Amino acid sequence: MFNPKEAAEDSHALNMAILFFAACAILFSIYLHHDSGLKYWLLKGFGVSAPGRVLVIIDDTPDWDKAMAHYRASPRNTLKNIEDWANERIVVEFEPIDAAPVILDFRIKPGEIIRETTGALNITYLPLNPKIAFPSRSLHKFSLDSQILLWSLIAGLVVLFFAIRAGRKWAGFRTRLRRY
Repeated sequence: MFNPKEAAEDSHALNMAILFFAACAILFSIYLHHDSGLKYWLLKGFGVSAPGRVLVIIDDTPDWDKAMAHYRASPRNTLKNIEDWANERIVVEFEPIDAAPVILDFRIKPGEIIRETTGALNITYLPLNPKIAFPSRSLHKFSLDSQILLWSLIAGLVVLFFAIRAGRKWAGFRTRLRRY
C-alpha cells in the first residue's frame, strides 16, 4: 500500500545519499590534486625565478624493481603522474636570494632538458621555502591540477549548499511528521 509520507521521507533520504556520494567524489578529487594545484598557485603567484645549473642527468627508466621502489616512495603521485616513470631525472643546484644553495631533483621529459655545456635551467622557487621549486619551462604541468582543484572546490561549495538545504528540508519534514 502506498503511503505518501513514507515516499516523501524516502525522497529526502535519497537526496541526502546522492549528495553524500557526490561529496565523497569531490573530496577524492581534492585529495588527488591539492598538492600539485597548491604548488602551481604558490609558484605562479609568489614564485621567484633563479638560474640553476644541471649537475647530473639520470636516465632511470625503471625496470620492475625501480618501478616498485618509485611507487612505494609516493604511490599517489606515481599513479597520478604515470608518464613520469618514462622521464629522466635531473639534479639541479640553484642559489636562492639571501639563502644557501639548494640541490633538488626533478623528473622532466628528455626534450625539456637543455643539454648545453653550461647546463643552465631557470628554476621558479618559493622565497619562503626554496625546496618548493620547479623548472620554469615545465611549470605548466601543474596547471591542469590547479584547474581541477579549483572546480572541485566550487563543486564542493555547491554540494555543501544543497546538502544544508536538503538537511533542513528533511528536518522540517520530520518535525511536521511528529505532529500527526
